[in-house]
Amino acid sequence: MGIGERLKKLREERGISLDELADRLDIAPDCMAEVEKGIRRLSTATLAEVAGILNVDISYFTEENGNKDQNTVGARLRRLREQKGITLSELSRRSGVSLAHISEIERSRSTASLKTLEKLAAVLEVSPSSLLRSSQEDTLGNKLKRLREKMGLTQKELAQQVGISHSLIGQIETDRIQPSLATLSSLAEALGVSTCYFLMEEEEEDLYLDYRLAADIREALRRPVLQQIVRALADWGEMEIRRLLDFLHSLNENRRPLSAGAEDQYQEIRSFVSHAKEEERNLVLNLIRLLQGNSREEEV
Repeated sequence: MGIGERLKKLREERGISLDELADRLDIAPDCMAEVEKGIRRLSTATLAEVAGILNVDISYFTEENGNKDQNTVGARLRRLREQKGITLSELSRRSGVSLAHISEIERSRSTASLKTLEKLAAVLEVSPSSLLRSSQEDTLGNKLKRLREKMGLTQKELAQQVGISHSLIGQIETDRIQPSLATLSSLAEALGVSTCYFLMEEEEEDLYLDYRLAADIREALRRPVLQQIVRALADWGEMEIRRLLDFLHSLNENRRPLSAGAEDQYQEIRSFVSHAKEEERNLVLNLIRLLQGNSREEEV
């Protein structure tokens, strides 16, 4: 069973809707649905948030054939603690987290909240993200820095656009702190990407890098109806799309934007035709042809 299937199964067992989980993670519902279908993959940090919401250890999603992933939060916590030469008792005393709870976390029998991870990370002198990811995984800070540099922005310029201090940008890029969801959303908007860009694994990045698109196209794609059109055309072949594009160009050349009053009339006519009998539709068609003929005679 894949991660997406496990997530969906556990979410439904907990009685949590997909929309509710997406909202709590600040991820678009469509994006979350693709995660459950196995089309997208969440980063380890976001997966840890999911585990916290669903009250399981992150190893629940990475366990295969009965063997737990050796790169769980608990395993990393224990490795870091031992590398620092800190005992369980000392870590408990300095962090204010009970010894029993730390022991349960290290054995992947209990889930640590982000607040608890912050306390433990402070004693171990690492960022909380160090406990949520493997050393090889791309971090949120690295992604932010890479995208900012591709956009040709300095930390100061980006900070001015978002309305935060450039020192905060520096701290985020070096993973010293984790930005709030509100700050992350503002950064994503300033850089022209979805927040999913920061939350998805590295190989998924290109799906969210719409900063390569022209500003007018990015603005147009914010309209839900245009997003529906793009989805509808996703399976079309190259030739089919080119023919449709030629047709749209033809429409644009002869397009006459409707006034508010004309729009109402158009909708009324459309409603009539959709419910009319065949002879009534033929009558309307003949009337249109008559009017078109009169119009051509007037032009001559």
